Amino acid sequence: MRAAWCSLGSPVQFEFVHEFDIPLDALELAVISPNLHQALAQRLPNISIVQQKEHVLKDNRLERVWSYRANVQVPAFARKHVTPEMMAWDEHSSYDIPRHTSEWTIRPHVKPEWRKYFAAKGTYVLEALGSGRSRRTVRGSVELHVPLVKMVAEKLIVAEVKKTFAAEAETIRDLATLT
Repeated sequence: MRAAWCSLGSPVQFEFVHEFDIPLDALELAVISPNLHQALAQRLPNISIVQQKEHVLKDNRLERVWSYRANVQVPAFARKHVTPEMMAWDEHSSYDIPRHTSEWTIRPHVKPEWRKYFAAKGTYVLEALGSGRSRRTVRGSVELHVPLVKMVAEKLIVAEVKKTFAAEAETIRDLATLT
């Protein structure tokens, strides 16, 4: 895993790499599985809900929307400012099967006028490594426009993103190797 922390005013850029002893075609079937979100939810203790809102496979493209709700204790000093709705979000992803690539964005469940304070987006690529092995490279950025908590919050968010993608990698590994 590589992550770069940028200076104040710039988004936090990150990259996570997961390698699998699984052929690309089997890995890809797990990635586009309509059951992936259910298996993933069991691996995320700080998430109370992972719901699939959309899963449309058409013209070699998967359009998917997953909704998450965090289950974490908000620090006392932040409770009057951070509502449960602020700890929920939708992940929109579009996976191009022939190119083995995905683009994703995060939309928090907050008032539309507050969405300008947060941006998260990225890509991931699956590639064959030979000898029945594959790699997934996730690249993304997180930007929080709240000056007092920006740097600390961005690092915490990226740490949670890392945990989620690591759990997803383990889930994909399990789904791809089921017989």
